[in-house]
Amino acid sequence: VKSHGILPFALTSVLITTLSVVANEPPITDLAFTPEAKHVVAVSQSGIHVYSWPELDHKRTIRTSALNLHCLAFSPNGSHIAVGGGAPSEDGVVEVFSWPEGEPVTRFDSHKDSVRSVVWQDDVKLLSGSIDRDIKLWHLKKETNAVSTLKGHSRSVDSICLIGNGRTLVSSGADQSLRVWDVEAGSLIRSLNQHTKPVNALRLRPIRDGLPMVASAARDKTIRFWQPTIGRMVRYIRLD
Repeated sequence: VKSHGILPFALTSVLITTLSVVANEPPITDLAFTPEAKHVVAVSQSGIHVYSWPELDHKRTIRTSALNLHCLAFSPNGSHIAVGGGAPSEDGVVEVFSWPEGEPVTRFDSHKDSVRSVVWQDDVKLLSGSIDRDIKLWHLKKETNAVSTLKGHSRSVDSICLIGNGRTLVSSGADQSLRVWDVEAGSLIRSLNQHTKPVNALRLRPIRDGLPMVASAARDKTIRFWQPTIGRMVRYIRLD
């Protein structure tokens, strides 16, 4: 599975802070470089904002029906952008737009609380994690209901990432755990429970050889490195 616009933790933080000041808008919650790397796209309560790179000139804003956007992701072929958000305790929404046109393609609204993370499995399927504790698999050609729902987290799902060939998903959230899923079977493979506070973010290490590795960052001030396919924590660091 290819991905576009994945930013390191530190660069993401710097750009979010910078763009929030530049835009003079509500707080920016997520961002990504466009597939051709000529623009930075950011989301906030007022929509999808497109900036030139590296000038950071504001080019346009794409309005969305979803409120309180939290996340965005480009499809592997770069032809679509998905954003997630919603009204807390009311609904969770994933909206998909064509790229670079910015035209609405579809809207998924079966979550019962805000969507916190989205990731593409391929060019027509994507997954979303929500405060409602569910992870849903969607297909662009099936607009009414989720293809499947993964249940297992006891609190909010805040981050998700795919590993390997896209069949295996890793999720994390407020219940302090990482969970490893077989997406096609719709089943939980294992839980990883060494964190002692909510897990805010996951990042996949680019694979060259060996087993896939995922880093997790949590409110317990640790970053832990995992090989999820075998359930092993390789190492960790604690921030002073």
